[in-house]
Amino acid sequence: MSGVVAAALQGSMPGECFTRREPLAKYLACADYISSSALRRFQRHGMTPELATVSQPPPRGASLGDALHAMLLEPDRFEENFVQAAPGTPVARLRGPEELFERAWLSARECEALRAMARGVRECTRPRISGWLEHGAKELSLYWSDAGGGRWKGRPDCFTEEVILELKTASDIRPQRFARARERFGYDLQAALYLEGVERLTGTRPRFLYVVVESVRPHAVWVQEPSPEELARARLSLQAVRARFLAALGAGA
Repeated sequence: MSGVVAAALQGSMPGECFTRREPLAKYLACADYISSSALRRFQRHGMTPELATVSQPPPRGASLGDALHAMLLEPDRFEENFVQAAPGTPVARLRGPEELFERAWLSARECEALRAMARGVRECTRPRISGWLEHGAKELSLYWSDAGGGRWKGRPDCFTEEVILELKTASDIRPQRFARARERFGYDLQAALYLEGVERLTGTRPRFLYVVVESVRPHAVWVQEPSPEELARARLSLQAVRARFLAALGAGA
């Protein structure tokens, strides 16, 4: 029996829930707990559970979405992982030229876009996004087990007892267009798992908000809150895919 199979089926104390402040790479590499990304790969691509849980490292190349997450939520990671190829950018803290090549390079145009996107999020007044971003737990790894023997994990962008914020970038943030992206990429299944984990941790059920930032000019920001009906459907979908996932794990054990 593989380590992933044993961990996912054995679980731990039912209802156990804890958090860890850790690098993203360590969270991704933790195969003892199953993420929404693994469930979505299993569901969308027909992967075996073992293959779906293989750590997917972040791409080495510069990604505006990843850079925006780092800039807003993990400024230290932004400084460590990105080089801003713009006039006046300080590079004195680099230990040597080799460190430059280990980082993702951002062009002057990308830096300009990033600043505009980050400013739009910080200045968003619908609803209290800036306050939640300032005081919420950001990029905190969350692990829990359930009575059915499953171990699950999530890493919400930002959460409090009141709300979970999930930052997304899109070339078109109009509601109907983003609704298609939510369905295509399984965002609501991720939302359902995050809501379960935060409720298990805090004892309260928060709201869930997508903060969607336009990746092209004028870099508008739009906040979408899934309806109770949408979240109920997402919970049912989550229950179904988890049951199939654990059944497939058991069959392959």
